Amino acid sequence: MRRLLPRLFSLGILFALTSPALAGVKQGDRAAEFVSVVDASGKAVSLKAYKDKVVVITFGASWCEPCKKELPAYEKLAQKYQKRGANVVFIAVNIDSEAAKAKKFMSQAGLRAVRAAYDKQKSTVESYDPPKMPSTFVIRRGIVKHVHAGYAAGDENALSAVIDREVRGQATGP
Repeated sequence: MRRLLPRLFSLGILFALTSPALAGVKQGDRAAEFVSVVDASGKAVSLKAYKDKVVVITFGASWCEPCKKELPAYEKLAQKYQKRGANVVFIAVNIDSEAAKAKKFMSQAGLRAVRAAYDKQKSTVESYDPPKMPSTFVIRRGIVKHVHAGYAAGDENALSAVIDREVRGQATGP
């Protein structure tokens, strides 16, 4: 038993250090800059360009069924903030390996207020390491303020409350 406990403890430490749950960007972390993310026209998308805004990033793919429901809901939400003149930007980052599938998927979503972006090399998605697809990150002043994994109808209402809190926070400080 005395020999077994140190081995179990060592295995526990090894598991904890290599666990995916400990990897990636979490609430309170500095947001990772986009590495190889481009929009539909091929223009690089930079998180730094939105440093004075609340940024809502969602990672998804054409094979993700919840993503197909999330994007139209986020589009409506983004339009609401645009109409109000709020300092909020939505970016949908598609991680499909095949560009044609990614573009078709994003096109079918009918995004206008949400900026469609692509991470074909998957550098950025590897940095963020989303817990599942889709996953949404809310960022203000370079810090991840909220992470939400998955999507179910109505999640956009909770997200709206988070965004409203962060928009108010822009005026009051960090």
